[in-house]
Amino acid sequence: MIEFVARHFQGWSTRLRVFLTLGHLGITSRLAIAFASVAILAAFANLMVVQPETVVKWVSPDAQALAESTTRTLELESRHRQMAASELMLAISRYDEAALRHAEIGSPDSKQSLRIAREALDRVARDYSTSDSLHAALRAHATTSTQLVKVARDSGTILARYSVTLTRMNARLQKSIDGAWKIMGRVVARQSLLKLTAALDEIQAGVGLREPSGSMKRALPRMASAEQGFAATLEKSASALRRSQGEVWLADTQKDIAALAASRTLLARAETRRVLLVGTFARERKSLTDTISRAVLIEPDSTTKVAMTSTVQSTSPAQVAPPATPAIVPNAQTRDSTIAWLSLVVLAVLAYISVATIVSVVRPIRKLLAATREVGKSGVASPVTVDGLRELETLGEAFNEMGARLTAFQATHRESQRRLETKVEERTRELQELAERDPLTGLANRRQLFSALEASIGRARETKRQVGVFFLDIDNFKTLNDSMGHAYGDQVLISIARRLEICSHSFGFAARLGGDEFMIVHEGAASVDAIIASGDKITQAFDEPLEVEGRELIVSVSVGASIYPDHEDSVEALLRAADAALFSAKAHGRSQLTIFTPDLLESASAKFAIEQKLRRAIENEEFELFYQPEIDPETLEVLVVEALIRWRMPDGSYQSPGSFLGVAEESGLIVDINDWVLRTAIKTAAHWHHGEWPKARVAINVAPRQFLDYRFIQKLKALLDEWKLPARCLELELTESVLQTGAATIKTLEQLRSMGVAVALDDFGTGYSSIGSLEQLPLTRIK
Repeated sequence: MIEFVARHFQGWSTRLRVFLTLGHLGITSRLAIAFASVAILAAFANLMVVQPETVVKWVSPDAQALAESTTRTLELESRHRQMAASELMLAISRYDEAALRHAEIGSPDSKQSLRIAREALDRVARDYSTSDSLHAALRAHATTSTQLVKVARDSGTILARYSVTLTRMNARLQKSIDGAWKIMGRVVARQSLLKLTAALDEIQAGVGLREPSGSMKRALPRMASAEQGFAATLEKSASALRRSQGEVWLADTQKDIAALAASRTLLARAETRRVLLVGTFARERKSLTDTISRAVLIEPDSTTKVAMTSTVQSTSPAQVAPPATPAIVPNAQTRDSTIAWLSLVVLAVLAYISVATIVSVVRPIRKLLAATREVGKSGVASPVTVDGLRELETLGEAFNEMGARLTAFQATHRESQRRLETKVEERTRELQELAERDPLTGLANRRQLFSALEASIGRARETKRQVGVFFLDIDNFKTLNDSMGHAYGDQVLISIARRLEICSHSFGFAARLGGDEFMIVHEGAASVDAIIASGDKITQAFDEPLEVEGRELIVSVSVGASIYPDHEDSVEALLRAADAALFSAKAHGRSQLTIFTPDLLESASAKFAIEQKLRRAIENEEFELFYQPEIDPETLEVLVVEALIRWRMPDGSYQSPGSFLGVAEESGLIVDINDWVLRTAIKTAAHWHHGEWPKARVAINVAPRQFLDYRFIQKLKALLDEWKLPARCLELELTESVLQTGAATIKTLEQLRSMGVAVALDDFGTGYSSIGSLEQLPLTRIK
């Protein structure tokens, strides 16, 4: 009997728990009930707001009429304030227009207009508001306009003085030209006077770029450039002008050009001040209009709220007659009470659903968490029984299925891991070997070189021996690589590596640093002479040609050497010293061996500094092209202009090509520089051709490395197409060293001639070209 009662009670408690927790309802059904409750509350609240007469039926007619009258009064006041604000912003706009016009014209009429606009602005501002901050802002705005007018007047005065100086200079030049000899009715004037006149016209053209608003932004750079051109022409022709025009004439002209520069400097300062004041003027105007607009938008709302509150409070129930019509304003107390009761009911429903959902979720989740922790500890998933939400029951079934699959996967994983560990051990051994070897040549790479050289130095330190470090560079390998192709160049590097291995096998080992740079270490040398003998052996090893893909190729190497402990005692220092010696070896020609001396490091540092400056110069576009004309002496016609590169230094001076092109050749920067020269010259020639000089022809010097690049013809065609420049407007100047590179050169020259590009041989006679060899080349002319 007791057992029966216990079972019955347990079943009843289970059913009660299921009922109280909403049984097996899913999370979607529970959320739907909660959202429906909230929707009912929202709908009722909306009904209270939109149709309050359904809740509160009557209100006093007198209170209603008073509220409507108060609302109309406040609307009239708001409309009046908006009109006053519009008048104030219009007065500000008119004042600003008058100030800018007076700054531009500076006439008595514009001054009178500005005064009238200021008086009107003050009057409207006093009518609008007595705010101290508003009037202070208006006074600051007026002060800015006064400063702007003053700057414009000063700029006009300086410009007038500038124009007077220009007129005086023009009259002096014209008088000198008019005084020249006349032959057969034609005036023969000195070329320098004509150039000065043209430069002066350019200055006047720059002055003409001044904008009607008074802005000198476009004019000042043109004026400065023209003044510099005039000064340069005057300085270049000073001796001839002193003889032909006299010392006084020259001194007056120099004084005037200095006066122009001084006046232009003052104009630039005035322009800077004007731009700042215009910006300040515009910001002040925007700040004023924004302040007025915000006041119009905010103040009426707050006034309306205060007025409505005071109206409602001043109307007592005793003063209101019984209602005669349906009320428009609801009874706030009744409405709030109704909404409060409805809110309590909805909150109770939400609370019940929340508690029931929590109970239905927490218990199954705890079971799943316990089973998950067991899987994490032991890796074995036990089956779990879940009662509660339908979603959680589905999750429990998925968990049990996952446990079964996990058990099967663990067995497979253990076998896969065993095979993977074996594979990793094999790959680790292979990667260790690859990490210490150059992938192309099979020599030791940089990492292995450092390690082996460090070990060699340690052994030499213990045995009191010496270590020689040879830094090798393949002469003209870049040219070979560009002309024959990178695939062929790789095969050449492999052949060189094999020969270096054979050469160094008896005294040390070879390594490749990258590109065409190799390193050989002479271990345990007994003397400096032994190291030097090894260096000679390295250079002589390349006296015999290499055979690469069935071709015989003559290759030479330049070698720089440093010795431990005579020169340095660390790996990095020895490599640095050998690199400095290599610079010296390459400067002395091919197949050279140079032993390090301290002064070589200084020379290498200087070249490195120049190289770094060249890289920055390329990035910052510090190069300029000067065009040197070649004139026909019979017709005085310019046949062609030669593009000459100059390096503009920070102090304004220019470096000639001889001071930096050698370093550019060694570092490989010559290609970037020449590409810039080619693009800039073609762009300039295109502007001339499509402008005032249709017959323009530009001669461009082409470096050997650029010419032998297999992409050179493609780049040239792309530039000509980009700037729409005919090929006949271009002439390429080559040196004899380029023309001695064989059939590939002749093929490239023939392609250029078929395009219509002229090809000239520059500096003929400085190399080893013969007249007979020139007959085979499709050249246009020889210089």
